[in-house]
Amino acid sequence: MSLLGKVYLLVSLILLALGLVWTIATLGANTGWVEVVLWLPAGDLSPSLVRRRFEIHSAALLAGWVATGALLAISAIRAPFRIRAAAIAQRRTRELEREVLELRTLPLRQEDEDELLAREAHLSDTRRPVMLGTSAQSMAAPRAWSGPQPRREGDVG
Repeated sequence: MSLLGKVYLLVSLILLALGLVWTIATLGANTGWVEVVLWLPAGDLSPSLVRRRFEIHSAALLAGWVATGALLAISAIRAPFRIRAAAIAQRRTRELEREVLELRTLPLRQEDEDELLAREAHLSDTRRPVMLGTSAQSMAAPRAWSGPQPRREGDVG
C-alpha cells in the first residue's frame, strides 16, 4: 500500500471513529419519542394515499440514519482500494494475455529463427567438412539405415 493510501485510510478511520463517538453521545442525549407522519397507500387498494402517524423513539430513528451513513462511509473508504485492485488485476490480465499470445506464436517464430540461424551457420550444406584433412564423404550426415552398406576401401572389419 502506498503512503497516500495509508494516509487516506488513517484519516478516514479517524473521522469514522469521531463520528461513532458523536453518535454515542447524541443517542444518549435523545431519549424522547417523536411522531413520524408517512403517506401510505390505502388498505382497500384505492389510488388515494392515507396519512399515517407513528411514534418512534428518537434514538432508534437516529440510529437508523447513523447506520446508513456508516455503510456509505465504509463504502466510500473502500472504493479507492477496490479501484486500485481492479486496475492491478486488469494490468496482470493484459500481461498474461500478451504472454499467451507470445507463446501461441512461438512455433512460427521458432521456425523462422531456426532458418535464420541455419543460414548464418551455413548448415544447409550438410556435406561440408568441418575439420581440415578429412574427406567430405566421411563427414557427411549419416544416412538412414536401409540395409547392409557396401564396403569401402580402408574400412576395417
